[in-house]
Formats: sequence, C-alpha cells, structure tokens
Amino acid sequence: MLTPYLKRPFKQGFKRAFLYLLFVLHFFLIICYTFNLILLYTNIILKPFYASLIVLNLVSFNLFARQQSSAIDSLKKLITPALQHTSKLPDTLTISRINKLADEYFESYPDSCAYYGNLEIALSTKINYLKGIADGHTQIGAVNTFRGDYAASARNYTTALNLYKQLNNNYGISESYIGLARVQDYLGNYDNAIGLFNKSLTLCVKTGKEIDVANCYNVIGITYDNKGEFSKALDCYFKSLITDIKYKNDLAAADNYCDIGVVMQHMEIYPKALNYFNRALNIWQKLDDQQGISTASENIGEVLMAQKNYTGAIGYLNKASVIFHKIDDREGKSLIYYDLGLYNYYTQHTVVALHYLNLSLQSAAQNKIKYNKAYAYEGLARVYNLEKAYTRAYAYALKAQLTANNLGSLNTKADAALQVSKALAGLKRFKQAYSQHQLYTALKDSLNNNESINKIISYNLEIDFLKKQKEIADQLHLRDNVYQQKIARQRNELLVYAAIIVVMAIMVLIYYNGKRKQQKINLLLAAKNTEIIGHQENLDSQATKLNELNLLKDRLIAVLAHDLRAPISTLRGLFNLMTTDSITHEEFAEMIPKVFGKLEHTSDFLDTLLFWINSQVDNTGNTAKSFDIADLVTRELMSLDDQLKHKSISTIINIAPDTTAFADPNSTRIVIHNFLTNAIKFSNWDGTIEITSYVQDDEWVIFTLKDNGVGMTEAYLENLFKSQVISATGTDNETGTGMGLLFCKDLIEKQKGKIWAKSSLGVGSELGFGLMVGAGV
Repeated sequence: MLTPYLKRPFKQGFKRAFLYLLFVLHFFLIICYTFNLILLYTNIILKPFYASLIVLNLVSFNLFARQQSSAIDSLKKLITPALQHTSKLPDTLTISRINKLADEYFESYPDSCAYYGNLEIALSTKINYLKGIADGHTQIGAVNTFRGDYAASARNYTTALNLYKQLNNNYGISESYIGLARVQDYLGNYDNAIGLFNKSLTLCVKTGKEIDVANCYNVIGITYDNKGEFSKALDCYFKSLITDIKYKNDLAAADNYCDIGVVMQHMEIYPKALNYFNRALNIWQKLDDQQGISTASENIGEVLMAQKNYTGAIGYLNKASVIFHKIDDREGKSLIYYDLGLYNYYTQHTVVALHYLNLSLQSAAQNKIKYNKAYAYEGLARVYNLEKAYTRAYAYALKAQLTANNLGSLNTKADAALQVSKALAGLKRFKQAYSQHQLYTALKDSLNNNESINKIISYNLEIDFLKKQKEIADQLHLRDNVYQQKIARQRNELLVYAAIIVVMAIMVLIYYNGKRKQQKINLLLAAKNTEIIGHQENLDSQATKLNELNLLKDRLIAVLAHDLRAPISTLRGLFNLMTTDSITHEEFAEMIPKVFGKLEHTSDFLDTLLFWINSQVDNTGNTAKSFDIADLVTRELMSLDDQLKHKSISTIINIAPDTTAFADPNSTRIVIHNFLTNAIKFSNWDGTIEITSYVQDDEWVIFTLKDNGVGMTEAYLENLFKSQVISATGTDNETGTGMGLLFCKDLIEKQKGKIWAKSSLGVGSELGFGLMVGAGV
C-alpha cells in the first residue's frame, strides 16, 4: 500500500548541524533498536531496558548541537542593541531583521521562529507598523501549520491577509493565500485549497515573476496529488521544475523532483520514482537541507519496501526518523511511525508493528492530519486481520473507510474496503464481506484505468519536459559560446593593447634618457626657485591669517550688533522707566528680579560669545561634549520670555526624551538663540512657534523651529546661507544685520553638522540643523 508523501513546510531554509555526530549516534540507536526487536520477537520483553532505550533516544536528540549560521549570528548582533534600549521606540529596520531571523530559524528551530514572530508583532504594534504585524502572523502561521494547529494557523494567515490587503501588498496577499490553502490541504479540503492556490497564482502571473509562478504551480501540484489527480499534479510539477532549472533554483528543483517521484510512486513506476527521489536527495545533501534529506529518505524507504527490499528500506527509514524527531516535524513523525509499522508488519514483528501504528494514529489524531489517520487505521486493521483479531480489525477498517470517504481518495478507499472485507469474512459475515470485496474490485478497476491514463499522460509530460530542458540547455550552451567568443575577442584586444604599451614604454625610455640631462641642468635653478617659493609661501600664509582675522572681526561685530542690541535696548527701556518716575516703588521692586534676570542672561550670553571668540582666536581644540537639547531650549525661552509675551506668541515644545547631542554646547546655544529671535522678529501677534527635536537613525539629532509668520520669498531663501543679506524689518519694526543665519551656518558646519531653511511667503518659515549623536566633532 502506498503512503502519502511527506509534504515539506512551505518555507525554505538552510541548517547547519553536527552531521557526523548525528550519524554516529544514529548508528548506535539502530543497533540498540535491533537488539530490542530481537527481545520482542522471542517474547523476552524487558520493560526497563526498553524504557532506557527510549530515554537514550530522547537524550541523543538533545545532544545534537545546532551550529548557528553566520546569517543568524549577524542578525542577532544587529538587533540586540535595539532590543536592549526598551525606552526607545523600535524602528522598521530592526523589525525587518527580526522577521529575517524568524525565517532563518523556521526549519531548524520552529519554537524560536514563533518567539521572534511574536516579538515582531509586539514591536510593530507599538509603532502601528502594519507590514511588520502581518509578517509576524505569517511566521507564526507557518509554525502552527508545521505543528498541526490548523485552526490557529488559519487565524494567523487570515489576519495577515487582511493587513496585506490594506497595504495593497500583492506579494503578502499571495503568501497568505498559499498559507491558507496549505491548511485546507492538510485538512483534506482539496477543492478549497486549489481555489486559494489559484488566487495566489493569478497575483503571481500579474507581477510577472516566474519564480513565484513556479512556486504556485508546485503547491497546486501537491494538492492535486493528495486528491489523486496525478496527471494534473505532474503537469503542475513539470511547469514548476522547468522554471527552476532555467533560473538554477536548486532547492525548489529538489522539491519538484521529490514531488514527481511521489506521483511515480503512486502509479507504481518504482524505478522512475527512485530516480527522481535520488535527484532530490543529492541536491538536498549538497545544500545540507535536513528537512529535504528526511523527506527523500522516507520516500526512498517506502519505494524499497514496495519492492520488498526491506534491508535497504530500514536504513533510509531510520535516517528519516532521526531527523524528523530532531526538527520536531509532527507530520513527519506520524508518517515515519506508519512506515516503521509497515516495515515490522512485513518482517513479521507484529507487536512492534502495532506499537508504531498506534503511535502514528495518536500523532495524526493530535495534529488533525486526516490522511495519516486513514492510513494508520488501515494499517492497524491489516495487522489485526493477520492476527485473526477480526473484531478489532473490523472496527479499525470501518474508521479507515469513513476517513477515506471524507478524503475522496480512491487509493485509501480501496485499501480500506479490502480490510473491511477480510474482517467481515473472519467474522463469518460472508454476504457483507462479498459486498465489500466487490466495492474493492470496482475501486481497483477504476484505479487501474486511471493509472493507465495517468501513465500515458506522465510519459507525454516527461517527453515535453525533456524537450524544454534540452531547449534551455541549448540556450545556455549558445550563451556560453557567445561568452567564450567575447573572451577570445577581449584576449586579442589585450594583446594589441600590450603591444602598444611596449612601444610606448620604449619611447618613454628614450625620452627619459634625454630628460635626465636636462634635469641635471635644472637642479641648480630648482634649488633657487625652492628658496624663493618658500619665502612666497610664508607671505601667503601671513596674508591668509590676516584675512581670517579680518573676517572674524566682521562676524564678531555682526554678532554683537545682532544678539546684544535687543537685550541692551530692553534693559535701557527698563532703566529709563525707573529714572523718569514712570513707575511706583512697588512696581520698581517687582521689576528688579526681571531686570536682574535680564542682566544675568545678557552676561551669560556675552560669556558664551566671548568663549567662542577665544576659541576662534586662540584656535583651541575640540570643545565637544554631550548635552541635553531641552536644557538649551528652556534657557533661551526664559531669556526671551518678555519678547514672546510682548507679541503674545505661544510655543509648542516637541522634544523627544533623552535627546542628547555631542557637540559644542556654547555654539549650539548661539544658533538656537538666533533661530528664536529670528522667529519672534517675523511672527505676527498671537502667533505660534513650534520647537521639535528628535534622534534620526541613531546617528543625527535633528532640531527644527517652525513659525507661522510672514515667511520668505524663494529668491531671499536661496541666498539665506550663501552671503550677507539685507535684513527685512520685523512685524514690530525690528531690525537686523543680515549676518545672523550666515553666522549660524558657520557654527553648525564647524561641528560637522548640517543646517537648512524652508519657507513659504505668508505661511511661515522653518529653520533646522542636525548634529551627530555619540561621535566626536
């Protein structure tokens, strides 16, 4: 009886494990199990020894140290800093890396894949990143399918599908359809699965990506295979395979080779089945794909059993069993238990056969895999019929028949009908037994007719595939010939170029010999010229320094005129009120703290300017240090409070927590002060100034100041940071020098920062700068 092939998870991945240790331990386990089978066969069953073997088996699986790939290590290093700083909001790049890490873990460590999928959902939810949430549900859906929790898997894929539709992400929509279709396939709802697969295929065809189209054909073929429509399955597999060969997609090609082998196995064309399985196995072994190796090993073992080569079959089956347990593939374990049950049935170890078949049934029932349940029921019925326990055989045969009818598979229906007939005959219910035997005969005739047609179709499909494969090979050969011709042409060109170079080298040598004589004559002149040039360089250096000092003088005058005029004018007005008796003594007393504060700020700002002046004149070293942007903003807003209140200007502060820059705080303070005075100057009464600061890409501290004042023309904005401009009059007739923002540009760029301005006439202006985070200036 044919077993259904092991369906590989939809995702693909690469694993690195200590294979040498794996095979050594596996060989040791085979010896132990063989010894145990001998004990069982001779009815000398030592339960403690059998229990110790199970413990040894479990311990051996835990000893398989799993080597992390370089890709996983790199991704972990990249996401660790972001995960440690829990106070900061996650970014989409980190979430994308977590998704890749979950993908890498899928086949080797499904639990780790689920962990990172849930982490991706949690972080994406914090920033309402819909694609990250959808990707996380896709990862968890794949793990739930792998574990056999199909209800949870369907919920995951449905959530992802709805999110991808909101984002109009066709690739994600296609993947979600495939995930939902795989769930339906595992549940035996083949028509529903094919409908969903075709939706995915339609999207893939629209995008024009042949690799995605090939993948859709492959999964559609799997469902047709399960449904028993082998010719349609082969058509899909060959369409997919020809694309995989065209693009040298070895891993996908291995999947198709294996799937084609399964169809050949169903049609009992065993030599061809083995041929395709071995092709797949060779590729998977080269890629060290454990899931693929286990799949091919099990299928080869099944074919060898069908050919009654039980000695050869058990090696492949045990190899598949070890890997299935290692990667916790629940469907794989259910199928391998069934195969080991059949092996022991064929080799007349009835007790062991029943043990494995019951394990297969438990696993299939727990993971809701109908196909595996049908075969487990049929296998138990077969063994009990052999043992003449007809009552039990009849019970299991009926369950097999009921499950097979739900699946709609002719193979399983026929096998179940045969076991029902045998059980009824053993129970002396010959009339019913005869009826079931007639049903079995009709089903087998139908199968034989279908298989004859399918064999003809498969032969034609293989011929078409070989033709297309030859066409691709011819195209590749032609491409190689063109490439070789191009190489030969380039080689000839290189020879010509080499000859030209040799001729030129000879000419250069002749020129060089003549030049040497001239150089000796010029040596004395060169020495004199060097001395004169040295004096000239000294004069140029002194002139440059004088120009720089003169430029510094101009800037200092502009700064003093721009930034000290306003506070001094304010103070002069206050003292004028005091001296003209325009205010009472009580008002005078109330104003003293404000006057003192204004003096303190003016003095402090003057100290800042003087510090910067000294640093420019004395050419002092790096004055950069870490400081909080919010502190500087608070200080400057307090100092300019009177000017803000004078125009009834309100401020909106949007400074992210812990926004810390690494730069010269004094220079930065001067820039913020200039930005604020400029915004106040050109703001209307009852205006608003919005101050924003945040960290961008963990590299820059961004500061912006936006007003809703009079704004600037495009011509004025274009020259704002290029040269001194004619300062426009403020909304309260304030005046300026036109040097303030040019001076700010100089301060920011000396700190390796960047500065910009945006404005629309009549709408307002935005001034901003960026400074480095955590790096020296």
